[in-house]
Amino acid sequence: MKNYTYWKNCITLLEKGDIENATHYAIDMALQSKVSQELIDKIMAVNLKGYEKKVESKMNECIVRANTENAQALCLYYSIDNGWDSTIYICKDYTKQNSHWISESKSWVEVGKARGFSGIYINDAGAAFFADAVSAGICTLLMLRTTIAFYHVAQKFSDCGLKLCITATESDFVRVV
Repeated sequence: MKNYTYWKNCITLLEKGDIENATHYAIDMALQSKVSQELIDKIMAVNLKGYEKKVESKMNECIVRANTENAQALCLYYSIDNGWDSTIYICKDYTKQNSHWISESKSWVEVGKARGFSGIYINDAGAAFFADAVSAGICTLLMLRTTIAFYHVAQKFSDCGLKLCITATESDFVRVV
């Protein structure tokens, strides 16, 4: 899927902690993909502080459960097709090579939905996940902003001894800590 390559390039930058260059890359790519500057500004202006607070409020519980269960990682999964409904999976295993360890997790904590992005995804991307250049530009920006919100939370827990990851798909993830 050619359009998905944009997100993969963002993942590389995000995993290095290079938020600024990931943001510039995603915006440039969106403009090249014919996403309007107005829509880009709208996406970048969505306030995610409430979402960050929801995730942060669940982190201590997740860390305690992860330690009790001898887990290696926590992974925040957010459902693009379901209003950014989010769950933190407590994962016994972790491997960078594939993401099966996330779906095999039998322990999780519900976080709730994020406000702001679902309408943009449905109305402006046509609920099309990387189907064309425009939807790829929109999805990349939405996923970038969601990942950065999680990154802000994860930095507060960087010494928890766990790998902290985020994903919206079943095939890949971003390791932020």
